[in-house]
Amino acid sequence: MSQLQLSLFQHIKSALPANLSMADEVADILNVSIDSAYRRIRGEKQLSFEEIQKLSDRFGISVDKILSLKSDSILFSGDFINSENFNFLKYLDNIYSNIQHMTSFEQKELFYFSKDIPIYYYCMFPELAAFKFFAWMKTLLQFPDYAIPKFSMEKVDAVFFEKAKKIALLSCQLPTTEILNVEHIQTTLRQIEYYKDTDLFESKSDLDLQYNKLEEMNDHMEKMCAAGRKFMPGQKPLSSYAPLKMYVNFFVIGGNSMVAVLNGKKMCFLLHNVINILRTHDEGFCNYTYNFVHNIITKSTQISEVGERERTIFFNLTRQSINLNKQNEIKTIVKLTPYY
Repeated sequence: MSQLQLSLFQHIKSALPANLSMADEVADILNVSIDSAYRRIRGEKQLSFEEIQKLSDRFGISVDKILSLKSDSILFSGDFINSENFNFLKYLDNIYSNIQHMTSFEQKELFYFSKDIPIYYYCMFPELAAFKFFAWMKTLLQFPDYAIPKFSMEKVDAVFFEKAKKIALLSCQLPTTEILNVEHIQTTLRQIEYYKDTDLFESKSDLDLQYNKLEEMNDHMEKMCAAGRKFMPGQKPLSSYAPLKMYVNFFVIGGNSMVAVLNGKKMCFLLHNVINILRTHDEGFCNYTYNFVHNIITKSTQISEVGERERTIFFNLTRQSINLNKQNEIKTIVKLTPYY
């Protein structure tokens, strides 16, 4: 048991940022003294099954892997959002905590295989993030509190803008490699069109603001891509900002899957049912996902720093999509339905 216990703590150590004390974390989780935590870490005191469960749940570690059991199971951690447990601002705090965890490592990089635009870019333009979250709550998850209201920027809590800005600022410290597709803007455009067609914007100015902010976000992403750096709107790229690599793949659209490599160890994030954030340290799953993403990269075109022609074409296509929707030239099902 002692060797298995030591193996468990090795896994925990690899999942902890360098600035955190494993003994402090273990003591807090198990509600024991620091000395008692050290005794468990060194294998001098045997962990109970309940303690193993607490540690495994907290750090997302599969006990099957520790015990070297053959199993098809993969352990993910995360919460399923529902109207009973959901707190909008707490959800933003969770996003911030995940990014903060990744940025705390000395060596870090996030690989993002995108279906939609990464959420931290929406947070750079919080008016867009506010609409995205509202649409998820009202239309996708059908939360009772959103049953009647239309979307209005005037009703967005000021604290939301503060938290969104914190997420955006922190994301500029995280080096990322992103694989995009020309369809990546369509998810948001379809959501805007749906709300426009069903008269769910409080005013035309609320609608126009979404298109304008999408154009601003597209322009800013192009600037970051050309610089190969992440930086906030209105700022200039500095060498101290995190590097950014962008690729375009015209063959396949991603599923918003993410692989973080932190001090040589991998961690995966999945967006389940659009909004639930699940994560795992499962070695087999993370390696498989990492290898798959790198295979996609070899089949993609780099548009960050190099590839000016391809970069211009890509962002112009996105710009054109926004403009066509803005000019009401996209035919949706609602527009095709005759009026009687």
